[in-house]
Amino acid sequence: MKKLTGYALLIIVLSSILAFDGCKRGDDDPFFSIRSRKARVTGDWTFEAFESIINKHFSSTGYDATVDFKLTGNNISIKVDSIHTTHDTTKTTNGIVKEATYRFDKNSKMEYRFDYELTWINGNGVGVTDENTNITTLIKIVTNVRIRAYGTWNFISNVEKNGVHKYKNKERLSLIFETFNENTQVVSTTEVTDEEGTQISFDYTATSESYEHKYANGENAQIWVLQELRNNKIVMNRDIDYLEVSNTDSIGTSYQQKGNETATLKPTK
Repeated sequence: MKKLTGYALLIIVLSSILAFDGCKRGDDDPFFSIRSRKARVTGDWTFEAFESIINKHFSSTGYDATVDFKLTGNNISIKVDSIHTTHDTTKTTNGIVKEATYRFDKNSKMEYRFDYELTWINGNGVGVTDENTNITTLIKIVTNVRIRAYGTWNFISNVEKNGVHKYKNKERLSLIFETFNENTQVVSTTEVTDEEGTQISFDYTATSESYEHKYANGENAQIWVLQELRNNKIVMNRDIDYLEVSNTDSIGTSYQQKGNETATLKPTK
């Protein structure tokens, strides 16, 4: 009886280890977790970090640009490296994050909220002064972006290539957007002052644009690979490879995006 009890206990322990090990999907997943993968995803999450590096190409103009969109905590920056036939330019705009969250509920409903403000000032933040007249021109552009999106989320099953598991079961997360609404407000001011700092002129312009998109089920989907899935942390990444080709009056044009994105999420307090 003692031997049987010992064997039974050993089988239970081994079974438990195998079951826990089976929870590991991403490269940095915990070795085991008592919570299911769905339970670990379900909840409210805030972006701790995000980076999107995308190369954009327009064949009609020969224009190439690499856009590096980076979020770290409450700070955000967008760096655009433009490549032209005559000259190259780099422009960086910095700002603050007001809200950046995902909500994944237990019924597979998803909500995405992203609010941020960008500020750009010419002359590396101090304006530009004419050496001949000592007149300074300060241009300030403040952009506020508000995004609200809703849809569903779910895991994707395993994928095999040549008999080898390319992706494990539930290693990838599918985010399907059904609505995507964006509002952008831009305020631009131009102040001109003389060498004593006296204002000569001041111009102010403000614009606002709103977009509302609705999609059929699966029309707008993002597939993320879960590199790390824990109770208090999600790290996921995805590749971007988009090509659009058009032909007008026998003239073909194309627009291409290629790059990758990585997001790190933490539980919303």
